[in-house]
Amino acid sequence: MIDVQEKKQNIIKFLEENGPSLPVQIARAISMEPIFASAILSELLSSKQIITSHMRIGSSPLYLLKTQKQQLETKTEHLKPTEREVQEKLKDKQIMLDKEESSATRVALRNLKDFALQSTQNNDIVWTYNFCPEKPDTPPATKNPTITIAPDPKTISNPTKQEQKDDAAIIDSSQTSHKKEQVVKEEPKSFLNKIEAFLDPQNIKIVAIEAVDKTKVIAIIQTESEQQMLFAFNKKRITEKELLTCYKHSVKKNLKYRIITKDTPTKKMSETIHAYKSLSTIQKLIN
Repeated sequence: MIDVQEKKQNIIKFLEENGPSLPVQIARAISMEPIFASAILSELLSSKQIITSHMRIGSSPLYLLKTQKQQLETKTEHLKPTEREVQEKLKDKQIMLDKEESSATRVALRNLKDFALQSTQNNDIVWTYNFCPEKPDTPPATKNPTITIAPDPKTISNPTKQEQKDDAAIIDSSQTSHKKEQVVKEEPKSFLNKIEAFLDPQNIKIVAIEAVDKTKVIAIIQTESEQQMLFAFNKKRITEKELLTCYKHSVKKNLKYRIITKDTPTKKMSETIHAYKSLSTIQKLIN
């Protein structure tokens, strides 16, 4: 019979000695099959004796003790290149003003939940590095020392035609699967935060953002059992064409997908979805 308490103690000891670790490493250390080790890790998470990182290595988070958060800095080679570059920049500067950064940088900051702390000052989004020796209360002086200055309308309020094309293309089935993170056109204090708040009670976390603007959020989410694509639309309903486009994009990612809208689908759309689910195959009659 497995001594669960002993295994828990062994896991804690392993983490104390080795720092943030993958579940397969922990399973090997306590001589258990990964599926059984995962059950014990879940119990330790529930009792808050350990935590997990937001960072993923493959599809798995790292498990660690609460006192080991800063050790995640030794694992940044597993971040996406853009995210690692932004993490290093934030670590060096300690504070960054969201409105002063490029679209790609702003997306990366929102994905760096282990390293970037978000706050608001004078209605501006401010990012602070999580492991600063002392977290400053105010942003450092810049060429424009007053942080209440409005963003340049040319760069934020009025995106270029190319930015609009890039944003619209994120769920186009003709785009390649390695397309870079898309632009953020507004301070995503609104729709993105609403989606995160909607998912949180369901124990669902956004682990990677592909596109964010005032009309939609396209991201990869982590449920309790798997990763999925998320398509959230800031409107009542979507069309069948949009549904098909979401489906094609999720197939490219080899992930299941879910859609969030502001109202229930029409009867016709519901019937279409159920028809697809019930369809086994379509065969051609050969004369």
